[in-house]
Amino acid sequence: MSNFKVRNDTIDPTEAAVLRALARSPRASLRSLAAAAGVAVSTASRKMESLSSRGILRGFRAVIDWDMLGYDLFALIEVTASQGRLTDLEREIGEDPRVVAVYDVTGATDVIVLARFPSRSELSDFVKGLLSDPRVERTNTRIILNVVKEDDRGLVDLIAGAPRRGRYIGANNNG
Repeated sequence: MSNFKVRNDTIDPTEAAVLRALARSPRASLRSLAAAAGVAVSTASRKMESLSSRGILRGFRAVIDWDMLGYDLFALIEVTASQGRLTDLEREIGEDPRVVAVYDVTGATDVIVLARFPSRSELSDFVKGLLSDPRVERTNTRIILNVVKEDDRGLVDLIAGAPRRGRYIGANNNG
């Protein structure tokens, strides 16, 4: 079996199998993950430790339904910076507990922020707070109506060399 190159590291087929099992059932017991990967429990444990120590596997998170908790307003906010202290601005935006992600991007805007709010007024206050910062030239806010896909399991399959299923835009579907 071949190894799979991931950035500056390599994962072996057993590590790939453990990652695939973990992506499919993140809350499964170690015994269940080992069975799904087709390895012994001790092997699965060693592989997970190795993946963690190399920074490939970082922590475990539950998937929370924020809509059920009242944070059903999900916004993508594009920020165009004006005065060059972009790193500080991004860090400060990321300190707000409603902010889910901050991305430093190329293109017409400098930063993309994903954030959740319980009301339009809180979103409005957040955006107006950004606009009052002298480092912010402008913002463009988009409300996310529906999350169609938020799942990286297919990427794990791709890295692990699993056969592709379905139709992919721009993909070679010969295998």
